[in-house]
Amino acid sequence: MLKIYSDKCQKLQNVDLEGVKNSQITVLGFNSIGKVSYKHELSGADNKLPDLASFSRKVKKVVIAGAVTDNYGILKQSLIIAENGKLLGISDMTLSINQTEYLGGGSFKVYQTEVGRIGLLVGDDIINLDGVKAMSLCDADLIVAVVQNEEKPQYNFLIRAYAYLFGVPVMLLSKTGVIASDMSGEICGKSIENTAKLIIPTQKQYIVVKSKRRGVKE
Repeated sequence: MLKIYSDKCQKLQNVDLEGVKNSQITVLGFNSIGKVSYKHELSGADNKLPDLASFSRKVKKVVIAGAVTDNYGILKQSLIIAENGKLLGISDMTLSINQTEYLGGGSFKVYQTEVGRIGLLVGDDIINLDGVKAMSLCDADLIVAVVQNEEKPQYNFLIRAYAYLFGVPVMLLSKTGVIASDMSGEICGKSIENTAKLIIPTQKQYIVVKSKRRGVKE
């Protein structure tokens, strides 16, 4: 079981520390640290990434935060993950739907943490089946998705289908709430409140699958 605390709208400095400390993973929305400019981070004008890492050290937890990242004029939707004072990495949205100012990233990542392997989905990647499959094959214990927009009715169906088909629990934080599915495709947590506490089962299960296709016997 993983205990997860989510906050969809608070700034990082206003996050409830008690709620965070009573969880193993904290997931924050796109308002938490604002836009991250790599140019300003490198020059020392901004310290948003160090601040997030310091926050994770303070609470001694895994912290995941949504942010728009600016790489010298190239904008991306991203998720930043830190643990115990260390910045583990940044995952970018790889799939862009319709007209958007955000450029896509190039890969999916699964991060090794003290509480398990965590895969991250950003923005429109919530409808990217290949991303979920890749993270499942990379042995993710949990997939965390964060989107900037409001939750759509399809998202409820999608995360349940992903969790069921690929055997990995999935949680989604949107502008309007949070929802999570266990590996059986059942909703194990849902809230429209600004903050929420979820308990997600992560014990792996395996099935034997046989496949038959046309071809010559070797």
